[in-house]
Amino acid sequence: MKTGRLLKFRRPEGDVHAYLYLEGDSARAALYRLAPGEPRQPLHEIRGETPEEVEAAVRAWIEARYPRPS
Repeated sequence: MKTGRLLKFRRPEGDVHAYLYLEGDSARAALYRLAPGEPRQPLHEIRGETPEEVEAAVRAWIEARYPRPS
């Protein structure tokens, strides 16, 4: 049974990774930024009722803070 997955977002200032976990009847994501000099600790955590809800919130959060280059 699959209990989690990794989403990777490549950005010029450093990649952002989101680890999505299923926890019983809910889901959560821990977001990390992989860039030189960045501490290896979660930037943010998102919780929701479904994995789809959490993934949509992760994508919105990343686009708001680390938008794709134009």
